[in-house]
Amino acid sequence: MTTINPTHRLDQDLKQAIKNLDSLNTKLVPAASAMAVNKVGQKAESRAVRQTAKEVKVTAKVIRPRVTVAKRANPQRPYRVVRIRRYDIPAISIGEVRTQIRRKNGGYLVSGPSRDEQGRYGKREHSGNTSIKVGRHTFQNAFVNQVSSGNWHVLYRVGESRYPLGVATVPIKDNITKAMEYHTRQLLNFDMPKEMERALAQKFRQELKRR
Repeated sequence: MTTINPTHRLDQDLKQAIKNLDSLNTKLVPAASAMAVNKVGQKAESRAVRQTAKEVKVTAKVIRPRVTVAKRANPQRPYRVVRIRRYDIPAISIGEVRTQIRRKNGGYLVSGPSRDEQGRYGKREHSGNTSIKVGRHTFQNAFVNQVSSGNWHVLYRVGESRYPLGVATVPIKDNITKAMEYHTRQLLNFDMPKEMERALAQKFRQELKRR
């Protein structure tokens, strides 16, 4: 006669269930963590781009290419690396360039170059009355010209002399740094637990379907 011990069978099933849960924990938790980190990272990047664009008065599509993902989070490396190019934006890349000239008594305050008796260029009758408008930004006493690299830029004179020239830009360094730090911190504190919960549930459902 064979004796069946239900307690022994139950112990074996319980040990196997615990073993399965342990294997799921070591497999699913890192994958869910990586998924949640990537989700939160995407939100932080998007919000930082929109906030920076609003603050510096440019469109979001001008800022967006400057925020790129160098490394996505994965189960072996649960962190996301984002590269942010924080250097000033050249004015020429903001949008359509328009020239504005001051007017007085129905006439434009602009004059061409003139030479004196010795053939030297003299001071213009009107100067400093033109400006370049790009998007929502206006650059006084500026003009558009091609530089030595072959690229076109909005230039302005540094001082009253003809040279040197400066490239008109829109600074974003402080804005995008503060925006990225703020939204990353906020989302990690408030959204990360919810995203982690969703990611675990999704990974668990996927694992059950495989079994």
